[in-house]
Amino acid sequence: MLLASSWRRIVTVTAALLQTAKAVTNFTGDVLNGIPVISYLDLNDVPPAAMTRYYLYGSELNAGVIPLHIPIFVARGPADTFESGKKLSISAAVHGDELNGVRVVQRVFEELETKAASLNGTVIGIPTINLPGIYLNQRNFFTSSSSGFLTNVNRIFPGEDPLEGASAPDSLAYNIWNHVWGNTSNVDVALDLHTMSTGSDAPLWCYADVRLPYVERLAKLLEPDILKIDEGEPGSIETTFVDAEIPAITVEIGAAKQWRTDYQDRVVTFIERLLDDLRIAPSDSGPYEPDLSDTWTAMVYHNLPALHGGFAETLVKVLDDVVEGQEVAIIRNAWGDVLEVVKSPKAGKMLRVATDPATEPGRSVAAVTYNTTDPDCAAGCII
Repeated sequence: MLLASSWRRIVTVTAALLQTAKAVTNFTGDVLNGIPVISYLDLNDVPPAAMTRYYLYGSELNAGVIPLHIPIFVARGPADTFESGKKLSISAAVHGDELNGVRVVQRVFEELETKAASLNGTVIGIPTINLPGIYLNQRNFFTSSSSGFLTNVNRIFPGEDPLEGASAPDSLAYNIWNHVWGNTSNVDVALDLHTMSTGSDAPLWCYADVRLPYVERLAKLLEPDILKIDEGEPGSIETTFVDAEIPAITVEIGAAKQWRTDYQDRVVTFIERLLDDLRIAPSDSGPYEPDLSDTWTAMVYHNLPALHGGFAETLVKVLDDVVEGQEVAIIRNAWGDVLEVVKSPKAGKMLRVATDPATEPGRSVAAVTYNTTDPDCAAGCII
């Protein structure tokens, strides 16, 4: 009898071989909660005019007895529209404490299930990429080997081949990139949904590398509170797609660990606009003209770190306009003595403020956004 880990390795090898021959969706034979498990997705095999659920065999945890099964939605239009229609990917929770996007993906596919018969294209949804992070209620993927370490999954895409000894998080990123997104062959446009990290408040905003065609249009359709022009982080989902010339943005939906239905509503509406813009679910109203009257577009994201450990009292709110030198936070010690006053270095708009007062040296207690004529920041800067 084969050990479970050996059997799964055979399945993975089989999937890789199939990609080089005739690509077909590879079913492992497992069924969880009535949903089939796959190790490779070929959109040609997905039932047309339907919304289908799969689990992707993503990786394994310590001792090899707990495989990670990642939920995958696929909404595909009728067979005769498959070649002509666009393919959109919507992913969420690559950081395990950033959960507003989970509900957005769920809501979008609740709608798509009723519209699948009339779709002109395909939509892939991954609501929960980082299951260990979600389980531990924190940002990163915990790997228990030796004394344990944490991995930011949104810095390691496109991952590394598990057949070459990759770690569990690198294997997860590899399998999603290659076996769901098909190394971009299954995706024409991508959205990656986030929130601010735990301990800070933020509005609805996005990162957008506007150097790639259609990215600026994509960001403006969101009608964000802040549109951050940005060249992206190496290894992030957004940047990996953009490097492959697939338009993508990172959408930041408020604060972590808070169900913000107002922001969720806005992102669901944005995706409806996008589905129309891509003609996947076209409306009769014609091209949508974004209303950017309440959108602040900025090149620079400037973190404001504390120099001392203590307790931060913020003096401004998210989206407040600030002037150069304005006090934005006070750091006090355990006695209540003022250790420092944090000030804005430039005039701009507040993107983030701390909600967790406990502060250590170097922790950013706020962030201000502004614009500059510095040519080195033409594609965006983070300071």
